[in-house]
Amino acid sequence: MARRRKWSAEDVWYVMPSANAANAAECARAWRDQGYKVAILQDRARFSVDCDALIARDRYPGWAGSINTLFHEAVPETCPVIVAGGDDMLPDPGARAGEIAEQFLDHFGGTFGVMQPTGDDFEATRTICGSPWIGRDWMRRMYAGSGGLCDSYHQQWADDELYWVSRCAGRFLERPDLSQFHDHFLRSGRPAPAYWVESAAGHHERDCLTFIARSRSGFPGAAPADDPGLLDLGVFRREYRGRAESAYQGQHGGSSDRAEQRIRDALGDCASWGFRRVAVYGCGQHTRRAGGAFCAPPVEIAAFIDDDPARVGGSMWNYPVVTPSDAIALGIDAVILSSDAMEPRLLERSAVFAGRGVRVIPLYQTPAGVA
Repeated sequence: MARRRKWSAEDVWYVMPSANAANAAECARAWRDQGYKVAILQDRARFSVDCDALIARDRYPGWAGSINTLFHEAVPETCPVIVAGGDDMLPDPGARAGEIAEQFLDHFGGTFGVMQPTGDDFEATRTICGSPWIGRDWMRRMYAGSGGLCDSYHQQWADDELYWVSRCAGRFLERPDLSQFHDHFLRSGRPAPAYWVESAAGHHERDCLTFIARSRSGFPGAAPADDPGLLDLGVFRREYRGRAESAYQGQHGGSSDRAEQRIRDALGDCASWGFRRVAVYGCGQHTRRAGGAFCAPPVEIAAFIDDDPARVGGSMWNYPVVTPSDAIALGIDAVILSSDAMEPRLLERSAVFAGRGVRVIPLYQTPAGVA
C-alpha cells in the first residue's frame, strides 16, 4: 500500500536501557538479526556494543524516561514505529521487523497506536505493555509531547499505564500470534542483578503507589493536547481488577487477609443502607493491607481520617487524609473504623461522629453506645 510519508516500514528501531555489557550485546545482536535497528541508553556502566545508536546518562532516567529519551535523541524521523524493552527481551523469530511494521501501520492506518505481542505468556504479559510496539505519532503526541510513556515512574508500572492509556484511547492492539521472549532471571532461577535490585525492586513501592494515584486520577496529562477528551476512562473502571493494589499489599503491606474483605463488606453494607459518602478512620497497616477494597468502592469515599498531625494533609490510596472534624464538614454519612489492634481506641474517639448523626461502623466488635 503506497503512503505519502517521510518514514519507512523497514526502519524499525528496538530501544532499551542497559547496564550490562553481555546482555546488551546478545540482545542487540538478536534484534539486528531480525532486521531492526538498535538504540541503547547506558546509565551506570560504560561499554562498547555493536548497535546503531548509543547515548549515555550519568543519572538513570528510569525505563520510561529512557525510552522517551532514545526516541527523541537517537531514533531518526524515518522510523515509523519503535519497539521498547530491556536487555533481556528477544524478538519474535518468525517475522522480520518490516513485515510486522507493515501490519502495525495497516491496522492503525498510520503511526498513532500501541501494539503488544503476547505470545510469550510470562507473568502479566497480557495486561501490560512490557515490550510494546509504539507508533511515531503516539510518541510525538502523548504526554504533552514528552514521549509515549509516562516518565513519573522510576522503573516499573509505566508499562501498566501504557496498557490502560492506549486501551482507553482505543489505540491498542494485542498480538497473541507474535512472541517476544522475556529472558527474565526469574525464569531460569538466576540471581537478581545488583542494578535490578536497586533500580526496580528498590523503587517498586513508590512506582506502584504512583500508578494507583495516577489511575484513580484518570491518568492526568496523558491525552494529547490536540485531543484532551481522547481517553474513555470507563474502559479502565469497568475492566481493571486491582493489579497494583494487590501487588502493593503483597510486597509492602503484608497479606490482605481479613482487612480487605472486612472493609469490602462494610462498604457494601453502606451501599445497601443508602449511605452516599463514607470516610475511613485509620491510616495504619490495616488500611494499607486493604488497598484493593478502595479500587472501585460501591459508595463514595470522601476521605481517610487520622489523628496523627504528620499524616493530615497528605493522602492515602489517593484520597485526602483529614482530621475527624474536617471529615464531619465533608457531609459524610458513615465512618468505617479501619484497625484491628486499635479499634477500641478508635471507637472511643468516634463519639464525635455519633453525636452528629454519622453512623460508626467497627469491623471487629460491637460498638458500645456510639453507633
